Amino acid sequence: MHSPITLDAATAISYIGKTALMELRWDAEPESSWQLMHIVGVVLPMEGVYDHACFMAVYFDTPDPYPERVFFTEICTIRAIRHRDRQSSGNVLGRMTRPSLPRSGAALPARRNSSTVPSNGSTGAAHP
Repeated sequence: MHSPITLDAATAISYIGKTALMELRWDAEPESSWQLMHIVGVVLPMEGVYDHACFMAVYFDTPDPYPERVFFTEICTIRAIRHRDRQSSGNVLGRMTRPSLPRSGAALPARRNSSTVPSNGSTGAAHP
């Protein structure tokens, strides 16, 4: 059995209008699934009327304009994605664990065209 997130109404509403990366898990599936979705609304439980809280969300990069219900009980992890602009990549708010990849340990080249290193790579210092 997975442990779903717990969201109060104020936190859930704060996701409206944001794009979020969600780890979803269903009881019938052995593995969780990661989905990138636009949160367009929240359905809160109302005693005697509707007992299940969910997001109304549209899958990222899909032509289908109609939102899907994503029940809070299916969400293991949720992270809002920051706005993207032309100069930067989208960043995930908060920390997420990444698999550690083997690295060569080789030194990176000096940064070119900075105030301390000109485009030819020379620092201007004399080398014996």
